[in-house]
Amino acid sequence: MMTQFFSTKELSEFCAVGETTVKRWSNMGLIRHHKTVGGHRKFKLEDVLEFISKNNITVPAEKLERLTAEKKYAESLDLNSEILLVRGDLDGLGAKLLEHLLAFRKNETDALLSKAVDQGIPIATIFDKLIAPVMHRVGELWSEKKLGVGEEHIITNILTEAILRIKARNEVDLGLPPKPDETTTTRPTDDVMSSDKFLSLYEKHASVICTCPESEYHQVGLLGASLVCQSLGFKVNYVGAAVPFKDLEHVVMEMHPTLVCMSFTIAKLSPATYRRYELFRKFLKKQGVRFIIGGQFLRETKSQQLNADFRARSCSELEQYLKENFEVGKALQNERFAAINTVAYAS
Repeated sequence: MMTQFFSTKELSEFCAVGETTVKRWSNMGLIRHHKTVGGHRKFKLEDVLEFISKNNITVPAEKLERLTAEKKYAESLDLNSEILLVRGDLDGLGAKLLEHLLAFRKNETDALLSKAVDQGIPIATIFDKLIAPVMHRVGELWSEKKLGVGEEHIITNILTEAILRIKARNEVDLGLPPKPDETTTTRPTDDVMSSDKFLSLYEKHASVICTCPESEYHQVGLLGASLVCQSLGFKVNYVGAAVPFKDLEHVVMEMHPTLVCMSFTIAKLSPATYRRYELFRKFLKKQGVRFIIGGQFLRETKSQQLNADFRARSCSELEQYLKENFEVGKALQNERFAAINTVAYAS
């Protein structure tokens, strides 16, 4: 099993106290610690959780939830998975992910994907090299009648829930604080961003709507697209699957996105749906909104030609397009983190 350790500095930051206080806690025997060969103190994840619980240490809810999830993931990973993660063996990890899904192992699926993210494997790579091949194989097993519809649905739901947990965690890690409203007051000092500057931060950052068209219910690929956008610093509005075009137009008018990402699985649209798709594409063009489409159908030789500003055959292609056409990446993320750390509110 993988065990997470905290350094003295990490634990002090987590508990919002000084490093001297953490050392005093460990010297008094309040929290167990282990020493490395170099003499540095390390604190096990389970010991940290026990200490927080026994001593009523106040920790923000999202941090405590994250820590609890880390403990669950650590307990759900087998040694083979740990080795594959350390090596970055994508083929081996894909086989392990398929094994977990076919056995309906929810916790193990969560742990493997979450730790892949923590290990530094890019989101686009996780979807293109792990999730997409695995789901393709699940589809093959279904077409070969080796899996029933119910089993395929269970597998898809397990995977979808695991991806949604990664998405929710990333929103905590990368998201901006709530936008100030009329009841919120900012204090523009040397260390605090002014209200006008804070509002301009929202206006300048590119936003994206991620959706599937009406009659399209497969959203695993769409979740991949939304996570890629999120990892690059975009504000993601996840609308989801099977949304009528007229409702999408309303959402666009309300949210004023920079671009719309739409995912398809079906290889051919009905004539009526195709006509509605074209009207929607022209609507976006008139609004000055870029339109990106992607999905499994793009890899099929008989797929219908759908016009868009960009056709992404993979999450990696989407990521590359966004990097080439928008100010994204570390610079944008750093600015967003700066906003989180410098905006203060007073009721």
